[in-house]
Amino acid sequence: MFDVGFWEILFILVLALVIIGPERLPGAARKAGFFVGKARRYIEGVRSEVESELNVGEFKRMLHNQEVQINELQQQIKSGVDEVKADLPNPSSAMDVLNDTPSHSFYDESDDTEKSLEAASANPAVSADMLSKDKPAKDAGSDK
Repeated sequence: MFDVGFWEILFILVLALVIIGPERLPGAARKAGFFVGKARRYIEGVRSEVESELNVGEFKRMLHNQEVQINELQQQIKSGVDEVKADLPNPSSAMDVLNDTPSHSFYDESDDTEKSLEAASANPAVSADMLSKDKPAKDAGSDK
């Protein structure tokens, strides 16, 4: 605790002998020993009380239990990920689905022209403007 060497102790003893005197020195040494022992017992009691309150062994056991539970959860997650990977198709076919081009266009001009002709034959009042392919000009006039 304190870094006190032999020479420091010797100096303290000589100083105590000079100040206290040879008659009262044994009684003072006895009292000093008693108080030092009392202080050591008090410190040891505080240390043991703190240890019992903290219960270090209990915390170590709880920590070990938590580590075991974490390892079990990691294994469960890993096995779940492996199951999902096994259920998924291979990555190259998944990329084919994402990059697949449609087999037909949603706006096919031949279908549109055929429908316009059918509408014109069903209704003779349909004008030539409606049959023309200039659709943006027709849409530009109407505001919605």
